[in-house]
Amino acid sequence: MSVGGAPSRTPPFDWAIRSLTTIYTGSLYKDPRYLDASRECYHRSLRGLSNLLNQVETAKSDEALSAAIALTVFEMHACTTPDGWIHHAAGIRAMMRLRGPLTHLQGFGCALYIAIRNTLVTAALVTGEACFLEDPEWQELNEMIAAENAKQPDSSVYTDITERAFRQVVKLPGFVKRMRDLQDLPQKREQPALLRDVLATRAALRGIHTEFSMSVSTLRAGREPQTGFIGPLPHLFFDGFSTLSVQGIRSAILMSNYLIILLDPSQRSAAEAENRLVSDRMASGSGSGSSSDSSRGICASFKNNSPPLTPPGSPDSTGQSRLMIESQVTPETRQSPTTDWMDRIATTMGLAGVRISLVDDG
Repeated sequence: MSVGGAPSRTPPFDWAIRSLTTIYTGSLYKDPRYLDASRECYHRSLRGLSNLLNQVETAKSDEALSAAIALTVFEMHACTTPDGWIHHAAGIRAMMRLRGPLTHLQGFGCALYIAIRNTLVTAALVTGEACFLEDPEWQELNEMIAAENAKQPDSSVYTDITERAFRQVVKLPGFVKRMRDLQDLPQKREQPALLRDVLATRAALRGIHTEFSMSVSTLRAGREPQTGFIGPLPHLFFDGFSTLSVQGIRSAILMSNYLIILLDPSQRSAAEAENRLVSDRMASGSGSGSSSDSSRGICASFKNNSPPLTPPGSPDSTGQSRLMIESQVTPETRQSPTTDWMDRIATTMGLAGVRISLVDDG
């Protein structure tokens, strides 16, 4: 298969979309010709994007950002290099900061933001960095988007709840980084403040989890009028949406408890008990529909072995336990574009893209 006859001035976003459609076709029919063609389209898009990034104005354009997002999705499926998608995510972060939050409030800019923000959480957890989306101006953007959604005739309580959940989840990479930074300080004066912040986030997530579960139960019991759509989601897809959303919230509670254990070992017994309960619900799909594969990538147990991929300087506050974060976007763990893998990562607010566990070395 050849793409050589395509117009020479094809925009990089078009080439990026071609790379995605051809890799999908190649995966679906197991045809290596399409897989080769997808890589050719990918490299053409890269070259075009490089030209756009040479000037500030074009680097800030929707064309550049949309191409970078599509290339990130391609890299997550293809893994042409082990960390290629991480480099794309770093570039997207730079572009979005250059564009500023308000560029993403409405229209295509908002759609681009919604499409990539969860993957940016995954990337931050894998690299051990704070996610810039927790900064006040970006949190304000999230609140403004939720407020705009609420004005729409098809708005829903579920959209509002998941927006509030995301505003908590986006703090988790920053908590991990602050934990790491504490290890370099002879006196850990910041530890009580970090513990308070994590406890506050866990409390918020618990409330959101209860609210979401009750809303889903009410809907399924038939006590809420049935319409064609729930926000932007048709009822046909709501079971999968609610399952994955609750899995993401539960995964965030698990991670919060791991951090609390490391910061205050005296709370370990209570935190472990809650994690066992949450893990059992994740395994059974309780309260959120069928479980399927949506909990894949989340480790809810305490381990005695050491998985290989961890953010640099991962915390070891107790001297016996440490937080492990493994990427699930690697050449070994990536999944085909014919699966719902990217949907699982997005709907769990990025947390299905990592495997999180607390490792006991003692």
